[in-house]
Amino acid sequence: MGIGDKIGDLYLRGKKSRCHAYYRTTDGAPEVFLCSIARSAYNDHPHLRDLFIELATEVMINHKRAAGSGLCIRTREPMLASFRYWPDW
Repeated sequence: MGIGDKIGDLYLRGKKSRCHAYYRTTDGAPEVFLCSIARSAYNDHPHLRDLFIELATEVMINHKRAAGSGLCIRTREPMLASFRYWPDW
């Protein structure tokens, strides 16, 4: 496999009150369930939708890797570092 070769597709499927992410490889293997989120959270909160897609992508990239040898893609700042001010409770 070379750089830029397609390894599969990430796709979403809505079922009742949940949105599920699946991975389908190019070699015809059965689809792999990656993760799911409440449909209301996916539809109503763009930030959660972005995090869900990021999580699904990370799971897809790392699902066949041995523990400790995974890859990580970061599409945004870490959540804690992106908040300038925390509420003073």
